[in-house]
Amino acid sequence: NNLLELIITTAEKNKIPFQRMAASRATGTDTDAFAYSTGGVASSLISLALRYMHTTVETVHKNDVEGVIRLIYESLQKIKNNHDFRYLK
Repeated sequence: NNLLELIITTAEKNKIPFQRMAASRATGTDTDAFAYSTGGVASSLISLALRYMHTTVETVHKNDVEGVIRLIYESLQKIKNNHDFRYLK
């Protein structure tokens, strides 16, 4: 996955802490739906560690939020015009 490689490389180069998680089933997000639509759309899921999702006391750590924002921002900066994200070339 070219997009996943770009995100991981970006995190490592910028010393942004991250953890990998493999899911053997649907993730419960829209990522699954559009990853396979119209022949496939380059996609990677960036999740935020949290507790008590969808409740009035949902809790996250400020450093994790800042890390996710930084990872997304820095990854977007790496994407150039006409970047080829195809799985098979």
